[in-house]
Amino acid sequence: MEVRYPDFWTPLRMDLRLWFESNAPSLGEFYEGALRMIFSEAFPGRVRFVAHAVREIRNRLPDIIAGPKAGWRLDYKSCLDDIGNLWKRHGLPFDGSTPTRVSEGDALPSNDDIPLPYPVFQKVANLVRDHERARETRSEAARRLFLAIDQNNCVSEATLRPRIDNWLKTTEWFVERAHERGQKDAEMGGDELKDRFESFEWALSAMVREFFKTVEALDEILEQTNS
Repeated sequence: MEVRYPDFWTPLRMDLRLWFESNAPSLGEFYEGALRMIFSEAFPGRVRFVAHAVREIRNRLPDIIAGPKAGWRLDYKSCLDDIGNLWKRHGLPFDGSTPTRVSEGDALPSNDDIPLPYPVFQKVANLVRDHERARETRSEAARRLFLAIDQNNCVSEATLRPRIDNWLKTTEWFVERAHERGQKDAEMGGDELKDRFESFEWALSAMVREFFKTVEALDEILEQTNS
């Protein structure tokens, strides 16, 4: 049975749909849902819904295509549990008030400079250190993604950097609108949503172009084999 798609399925969008189906089907649903909302101008809240979909695609693609970042996953709950236990053991208040005694001295500390018992300070410092080690910048994540899609990207930093910058710049518009800010669509750039989404599609298409080249090459091989 022939599958029919709405008129907005241009060749570029069909290619992207194929790529998502082959590489990231769960994100493909985000893409298709966002696309349908783009062409449903009366859909309430569509700017935020579409923005959320694009943000998820940008954030999840590096791990789906390149695999999870090497290293460990910081266990925030365990770290904070340890800090909480130490905090309680040293009699520090949990309500944000100024502790009356946090060191060997009897003087009441000022609100601008609160000394902490060394074990508590050390635990907090270690958590901040591990957080910085585990955190991956947007640029680093995009780089992993581009290298995983096309190994030739590692040949020239001069070629790779503009592609990363364009990808981040294009998607940042959506990231900034992914959460409720007390504004309606008309106040959040609803009139430019379609143009912005098309720019996102072009950036995504340029990023995965090597995939389509590979598919075309495989099709040629299969055609020759079956002829």
